[in-house]
Amino acid sequence: MKRFNINELIWFIILISFPYYIYKLFATGEINIYMNPKMFKYVLFSFCVFVLLSIFQIRRIFNSNKVKKIKLGYIIFIIPLFLAFVVNPDRLNARIVSNKGVSIVDNNSDNRGKSIINNNEDSIQIDINTNSDRINNLDAEKFRDTLENVYVNLDSMMGEEVELSGFIYRELDFSTNRFVISRLLMSCCAADAQVTGLLCEWDEGSKLQDNVWIKVTGIIDSTTHYNKYTEKEETIPLIKVIKVESIKPPKDQYIYP
Repeated sequence: MKRFNINELIWFIILISFPYYIYKLFATGEINIYMNPKMFKYVLFSFCVFVLLSIFQIRRIFNSNKVKKIKLGYIIFIIPLFLAFVVNPDRLNARIVSNKGVSIVDNNSDNRGKSIINNNEDSIQIDINTNSDRINNLDAEKFRDTLENVYVNLDSMMGEEVELSGFIYRELDFSTNRFVISRLLMSCCAADAQVTGLLCEWDEGSKLQDNVWIKVTGIIDSTTHYNKYTEKEETIPLIKVIKVESIKPPKDQYIYP
């Protein structure tokens, strides 16, 4: 009767745990928390590699060589696998991402916070007449395109009405009536995520608290902002808000370039 080689068995369990974890990420949709969908193909490739390695490892389990002491080096792989399975992943938030530094100049945006103060109402609204030229960008896929379009064509878009949804972010030097309507931009993975959005101004802006998801309707304008990186005053877009509604966070909170 063949004996188990304990070291080879442990290594097999480690190898098979990696593709199982990858499968779990895709099955639950948690993979979207960690990376841009365009990177999925590389993860699937690694899944196939680990499966193949696991298959080839099976017969090594029954290696008749004298069983040695368990290798302590396996701990290097076991600890991160253990944490991956037991720690409940959560989405990025602006408080974490903004630690890398946030600028409202050149793809501005941001967020951090907790709730909307609304006198026990579900939303704060200022009703106005709207026109057919409204730029409607509740779709996250269009959010980034709208930002780039506004920045590049600011002069020609002045006075147009825009509608955007995102979360609220403020920097310490913002006036109480200003905030940024924001989204998290993920180019590759969670490590390079950054906040992006448009600076907004609203008379009742002080009633809004950070990190709350809202939909704003406003008119495209401009303002000057001191860029701490270039140390110059620069002209940037400004949304003169005329209507704010509280909304639930979307299922997919990220945008991708």
